[in-house]
Amino acid sequence: MSPVESHGSLNRPLPKAARLQNGAQFRQVFEHRRVCGNTLFRLHYAPSDTARLGLAISRRVSRLAVVRNRIRRQVRESFRLNRPSLAPMDYVVLARPDAAQASRLELRAAIDQLWQRFI
Repeated sequence: MSPVESHGSLNRPLPKAARLQNGAQFRQVFEHRRVCGNTLFRLHYAPSDTARLGLAISRRVSRLAVVRNRIRRQVRESFRLNRPSLAPMDYVVLARPDAAQASRLELRAAIDQLWQRFI
């Protein structure tokens, strides 16, 4: 079985309705000033009509794009799986520098811990 067959989500991007798409949307979340976090992530959130995700994984986390993209993939997949049960809010996830050294399982556990606050 190929990786795509065993993990059907690899071909499923988040729909546009589930993403924050421009700077004004990100700015609105940051201006709302509601934040929670843990050692690997910081999560900003603001009320909305549906659950939408924005990612901000900076070079400060890692200079290597492959590392930043690995973090993005884990957060995006976790959001995709949890989205139906999440409260209708706009969420912006920022990675902390320790996320660069974390394993896939540690990243997933850390972001899932944050989503539990909104289920």
